Amino acid sequence: MTGPSIAQQATSSSTTSNETGSQRSSGPGQALPPVVVSPLQRRNAAAVDHRRNPLAASRAGTARRAAHRDNAAAPAAPPTAGTQQAALPPSFAGGQVARGAQLGLLGNRDYMATPFSLTSYTEQTIRDQQATSVAEVLTNSDPSVRAAIGSSNRYDALTIRGFRIENSEIALNGLYGLVPNYRVNPAPIERIELLKGPGAFLNGMAPQGSIGGSVNVVTKRAGDDPLTRWTAGYMSDGRFGTTLDVARRYGEQKEWGVRFNGAFDAGNTTIDRQSVRDGVGSLGVDYRGDRFRWSTDIIYQNDWMKAAARGYTPVTGIAVPAAPDPRINLAQPFDYASARSITGLTRAEYDLSSNVTLFGAIGGNHFGFDKQEAPGATILDSMGNAQSTSRYQIGKSDTVSGEAGIRSRFDTGPIGHEVVVSGSSLQRTDWLGQVNYANYLTNIYRPTLFASPGAPVSSFPEAKSDTLDLRSVGVADTLTMMDGLMQLIVGARQQQVVSSSFDPVSGLATAHYDQSATSPSVALVVRPIRELSFYANYIEGLTPGPTPPSGAANTNAVFPPFKTRQYEVGSKLDLGRFGASLALFQISMPSGLIDPVTKIYSLDGEQRHRGIELNTFGEVAPGVRVLGGVTFLDARLTKTAGHINDGHYAVGAPDLQGNLGVEWDTPFLPGLTATARAIYTSRAYVSADNLQSVPSWTTFDIGARYATKLAGRPTTFRASVTNIADRRYWIANPTGYLISGMPRTLWLSMTVDF
Repeated sequence: MTGPSIAQQATSSSTTSNETGSQRSSGPGQALPPVVVSPLQRRNAAAVDHRRNPLAASRAGTARRAAHRDNAAAPAAPPTAGTQQAALPPSFAGGQVARGAQLGLLGNRDYMATPFSLTSYTEQTIRDQQATSVAEVLTNSDPSVRAAIGSSNRYDALTIRGFRIENSEIALNGLYGLVPNYRVNPAPIERIELLKGPGAFLNGMAPQGSIGGSVNVVTKRAGDDPLTRWTAGYMSDGRFGTTLDVARRYGEQKEWGVRFNGAFDAGNTTIDRQSVRDGVGSLGVDYRGDRFRWSTDIIYQNDWMKAAARGYTPVTGIAVPAAPDPRINLAQPFDYASARSITGLTRAEYDLSSNVTLFGAIGGNHFGFDKQEAPGATILDSMGNAQSTSRYQIGKSDTVSGEAGIRSRFDTGPIGHEVVVSGSSLQRTDWLGQVNYANYLTNIYRPTLFASPGAPVSSFPEAKSDTLDLRSVGVADTLTMMDGLMQLIVGARQQQVVSSSFDPVSGLATAHYDQSATSPSVALVVRPIRELSFYANYIEGLTPGPTPPSGAANTNAVFPPFKTRQYEVGSKLDLGRFGASLALFQISMPSGLIDPVTKIYSLDGEQRHRGIELNTFGEVAPGVRVLGGVTFLDARLTKTAGHINDGHYAVGAPDLQGNLGVEWDTPFLPGLTATARAIYTSRAYVSADNLQSVPSWTTFDIGARYATKLAGRPTTFRASVTNIADRRYWIANPTGYLISGMPRTLWLSMTVDF
């Protein structure tokens, strides 16, 4: 996954440090007359500016982009290879999303010039939502995203376009395998970039495929202006926290930057008998010179949770009982989860010339955990009776991830080319130890509690459990024609997957495969006028081959990585202060099934998701901002065992999801902003036979923030209440697992800039 450039991150945060008022960034500036030059002349001119003063070049690039958006002429070609990522894409009007994001091999791109569904949420959105995780921001903001695992649990998981995405599949600055496996604390994060649909061609294969979409988080960098920001917060029913954000730049041209972020919170949550203690610290250092740019990040995160609330799986054939009060916790008093993660990442790029850039990055992560918990209760009947168990686990994982490549620009007659060749590698080793305890009966409305888990019934010591080695080489060519009116992207990525599993007692390999596959892609974007663009793409995903279940006749079979195919068409709108995107897509993926006669497991099944997405953002009127949209999804099982479930709806894939967030800068009190948000999810099926389902649900959130000055210091107060009606509801995910929605929660914070 080709991550954000160094200089691009270095100038990222200066646009988000102003807390003095609730009025947001303005729209485009005044139009400039078009200048007729060749694509290469335009890029070489930009390179000269960059050599003279990289900071001025960054500011000038932002000004040129703003002026261009008011220019009725065709979009300008991207800048030179060395300067194309001179800064993070600027914020759109309203500041909640950015004008563009990192797109793997293709680098930073404006959303109007991107032939994929791509959204980047800003650090301002993270602060204003008072979010405690990356998953919260995505679930609150995007109609295609829902929580597959809630924040009352020890870890996050998402569904994107109806497919489950694990937290461990989030990329950090373009590299997979470097975030904590359980939850990503947003304190060090500047941007949360969401690419919908499979992205193996663009990003390389995620550890588990990321079929419905991929998430990349970009760490903070020091902006041009000094920053010292302190925040104190509270979340009901007794959870207090604080964060510190400090950034400085040094040197004659401010070429050196340092940014520190630290956050800590602890206390009781809204869930019965549950408490947390979370901490994160990060240090980011960067250098931006004329030709050479470099950055490094060190991030440590430590999370502890008592009595993590797990989900439920109903047995087949029963009516799913009504959702319980979400405060009810089936976890035992002795249950806990502890996780530690430390990450180091460094990235560098060097301009061989104004049109050729070398880049590379390498990072490592160590993640360790120990936990005593119920892995999830099985609901036995419609009265809520359930069977659960207790399990102790200890484990760790070590990951090394890196990439290297070259980016070049040149013209062939009237056609401009940007060619990128990149190689990536990820190596991960996991260790696991486990102690199992006896099953017991409980009830989702009236939990059964014990003083201890009792005597163990089985165990195995901590030992190496599996290894994963992902290697890939990708190539892409972006052809720019008609002075930027049309862009065609062609390319492919060749990926090799080497995986092994080991017996925890003997240490012998129980399964192994070494397979490779190629993921091609083609995409087209046409922008006939400045306000409107149309796009189409064909892109493939790649997922490690599955392991046959224990009931199969061929349990030792080895399957190659399987491909997921997406066809998508769409359009995007840019009215300066208001933007929107519309996408129509189809994603099909093979799925495993057991032949009812031979009992042989094979990849003969198929699941197909078709959908329509509408996203809106920006200012619909002076002082009124919106963020949200709607997703219509028709997710079907198209090839099932014996064709019994053909045509049935896919598990955990609602056919309608909607998010709408509104902000209003009140005219009667300058600095005061009122906020409201509604989230709707339609009925979702829990079983492939479609006989079990959970009803639709809607939650409403309200809030306000007030930006003022105290003792001459810019200060912002925030308050919000989520699920204000205290709605009880089930959330179903694609594995058939159910979680209970979060109860009404109060959030308060105060931020001061010194």
